[in-house]
Amino acid sequence: MSNLEFLEMVKGLLATFVKRAGPEGAVRNVLSGREIETMSDADLYHLVQKVSVYARVSPQHKLRITQQLLKHGEIVAMTGDGVNDAPALKAAHIGVAMGMTGTDVAKEASDMVIADDNFASIYRAVELGRVVFDNIRKVTFFLIPTGIAAIITILTTVMLGLPLPYLPAQLLWINIVTNGLQDVALAFEPGEKDVLKRPPRDPKSGIFNRLLVERTIIVGLLISAGVVYEFIHSLNEGMSLEKSRTIAVTVMVFFQFFQAFNSRSEMQSLFRMNPLGNPFLFFGTFAAFLAHLAAIYLPTLQWVFRMEPITPLEWLRILLISVSVVVVMEIDKLARRIIHASR
Repeated sequence: MSNLEFLEMVKGLLATFVKRAGPEGAVRNVLSGREIETMSDADLYHLVQKVSVYARVSPQHKLRITQQLLKHGEIVAMTGDGVNDAPALKAAHIGVAMGMTGTDVAKEASDMVIADDNFASIYRAVELGRVVFDNIRKVTFFLIPTGIAAIITILTTVMLGLPLPYLPAQLLWINIVTNGLQDVALAFEPGEKDVLKRPPRDPKSGIFNRLLVERTIIVGLLISAGVVYEFIHSLNEGMSLEKSRTIAVTVMVFFQFFQAFNSRSEMQSLFRMNPLGNPFLFFGTFAAFLAHLAAIYLPTLQWVFRMEPITPLEWLRILLISVSVVVVMEIDKLARRIIHASR
């Protein structure tokens, strides 16, 4: 049985079991085309958001339904295959035509074409669209705060009359080992379990919404404070400028490593996620860590990037300082989950 034959069968069954009008204001789950014929646009406007299924509707009915939903401010997607469906396909925000059985007119009037005429493809497209949008936000949340932190770090040390915490070559190195693989890996982050259970997002809200702005400020200030603190501490301990810069660079690198894993989800705890759920990120970060070790301990790379070896105690301090970004983000996520659950 083809999709169209199946839909016609479902429409016939639904039309047989249409729920008749109950008390005034009762919710109507199903509405037939015959009933739409007897309604004015004003009546359809008041009823259109209460109806889940329309049975045996004509192309003209599709257009009227679309127009009334648009008046309510809804985002409307309309499917069709015939020449007469073109007005409704054109009026909807997203017109979807059948690729195999659809007419050329319907395809031209549509924004999308289902190549296999399978309605399950629409469901899958919505899921993939949400995952792609989420991943763009995740990459943004990783790159923007860390970039701002690097700028704040430099400006702070300049205003304090201190030497720069890292040289141009070292700043380039930070971008190579932290942004070279991790941002690409985050783009391949699998969809979260609740991706299709969420309500539709506000179309007016962009990628960089209030949540990302707040977290960008928190993470940017935290990272810059941690780097500046360690840099000043190293200088006060009598370490050489090159050694202090090595520590500052390493603190920044580890902050960004942890921030990459923080960015895997906006609400879900990092500790509830499988570390190998995104193998590109896991192994990419591990490879970047090995590359940074080589820059610190291999004589040739030491000379290129002006770095000095770090002792185990210094590694411990770096780890404790940089892991603070995970602690802060976990607290923020927990607080937002509690607020969201209480609504």
